[in-house]
Parts: sequence; C-alpha cells; structure tokens
Amino acid sequence: MIIEYIFFFGLLGVGLLAFIFHEMGEKPKDVLPNEYSKLESPIERRLYNALVINGYSVRTQVKCGPYRIDLVIGRLAIECDGKAYHSSPAQKAHDRKKDAYLRKQGYKVMRVSGSSIVNRMPQVLKRVKTRLN
Repeated sequence: MIIEYIFFFGLLGVGLLAFIFHEMGEKPKDVLPNEYSKLESPIERRLYNALVINGYSVRTQVKCGPYRIDLVIGRLAIECDGKAYHSSPAQKAHDRKKDAYLRKQGYKVMRVSGSSIVNRMPQVLKRVKTRLN
C-alpha cells in the first residue's frame, strides 16, 4: 500500500516538474506580452492564440490612419468579423471603406467571420498562410 502512494506521488511530482520546465521554456521573442491584452473580443483572442501557436508574430489593434486593425502579421491586416457588428448594411459599407483605405496604405486585407474562427480554424490558418506567400 505504501509503495503505491510513493509511486503515485512520484508520478505527480514528475508531472509537476515537467509542467514547470515547459512553462519556463523559451517563448517567442518577437511576440510582445501586452499584445494579448489589447484584444477586444473572444474571436480575436481565439485567432490570435492560434496564430501565435503556429509561429506567427502578431500585433494587435494596430492604428492605421482613422482605423484600427484587429490583427497584423507583416503587411497582412486581419479583421475578425462577428455577426453582431458586421452584418448591417451601414457596417458593411464602413468595412468596405476601411478595406480600401488599408489597401492604399499597402496592406493585404483578410476578413474572417467569427463562425469560421470558431468552427473552421484549420481553413482560416491555411488562408493566412496563403495570403502571406
């Protein structure tokens, strides 16, 4: 009985040490720690996390003239469109105007729906990779 306890707590200790060493591991140097805190919605956070996990250096809420870009990788501007804020005709017109402005500033613009971020992340990541190449 005592051997089982020793074995159990030994495994628990090894797991805890593995977790601690993993967390102390080297973080990407080009990802600023405060970028995550600037994100404004759950879909932005979800896409940001997926991009960083896949090795991208992502800036958030980047100011460009009168606009802010949700996520930026190099010259790729990624806009995360939640249904509640991007489905009205007025908002769609605003988005088109913003996209045109960003393109004039040298950005490639990629709009991603919230449902794609939630339900089809592998395809979203593939689109990002394609747009960056």
